[in-house]
Amino acid sequence: MAPEYAMRGHLTTKADVYSFGILALEIVSGIRCNKNISYKSEHEDYLILFDWVWLLHQEESLLELVDPDLGSEYSPEEALTIIHMALLCTKASLFLRPTMSQIVSLLEGRISIQDLEKELLSSTKHRDKRHLRKQLWPELSETHPTSGERYTESFVTESFVTESFITESS
Repeated sequence: MAPEYAMRGHLTTKADVYSFGILALEIVSGIRCNKNISYKSEHEDYLILFDWVWLLHQEESLLELVDPDLGSEYSPEEALTIIHMALLCTKASLFLRPTMSQIVSLLEGRISIQDLEKELLSSTKHRDKRHLRKQLWPELSETHPTSGERYTESFVTESFVTESFITESS
């Protein structure tokens, strides 16, 4: 279930993209998304498929995810493409998830993972956020920093952590 749906009941087409990503991970790994994977760490005894994929991603060992029943009967490049595609589909921020048409382009080989990632990042950088600020802080919607004044802007990252950065207003 997509995070925005699970937490807020907000259902969009990007929730379907999230579900497609989870399904792709299940197919590649042969593991159900809700199966507990035994994993001993100082904080957890078990992981689920989604957590394990991100752990393998951090360790740069994503091919360990591929179902061992496949033996050597698969293309490592294609498996990595599917896994990376699934990781893009399961980004916590729905703004960073691709559309299904972008996924189809990727699977058909018309766009690479790297190009899709660049496209997704550039599309979020150029979004007009004024309407969002107006909804969140209606009393401040008319107040803008003067030219050259420094202000802090916050945004939600992939891991739901709010980060801040200093920017110059134009």
